[in-house]
Amino acid sequence: MTGPGRGPQGVYDQINGPGPQAPPPNSGLMQGAAASSPPPPPPDYRNLGAGQAKADFAAASANGGWEFDQEAMDKVIKSLEDCLKNDFRRAQNEAVWLDQIKPPGEEVGSQGYVVAANKSGAEYKNFLQSAEQYTRAYVDTLIQIRTAYQEQDQAAIDALRQIGKVD
Repeated sequence: MTGPGRGPQGVYDQINGPGPQAPPPNSGLMQGAAASSPPPPPPDYRNLGAGQAKADFAAASANGGWEFDQEAMDKVIKSLEDCLKNDFRRAQNEAVWLDQIKPPGEEVGSQGYVVAANKSGAEYKNFLQSAEQYTRAYVDTLIQIRTAYQEQDQAAIDALRQIGKVD
């Protein structure tokens, strides 16, 4: 599209914003280069786990024929708590050394390998921590649901059922 004030980049600019701007003087950036945006904040795994448990409950109890099964809920909670206590602990104990690798030699290849291996180990440890937070929040929410049913707190039960529903 061309016209007053529009060059051949008019449509591109409408979709993507104006073309590249010149970097500020003495910024160290080359012409045409753009600074990268900061990384997004990490996800909040506790909120994700709690939200998923509520959404799962809302989906399961959406029809009128669903009934709360105390024994089944206890089994799920126990299974997840055992996983947190045993599986996550064991994985975290085994991962302790995964970001403390030392190079076998002082040459570039060994040092480069160690940097990559330690970074990978640190990311794995972050993953384990996030997965544990998610699972802990999921279990805590299931316990809240179970408690609401045990106490027959109808307002809490109704509120939990409404999560995930679209009006």
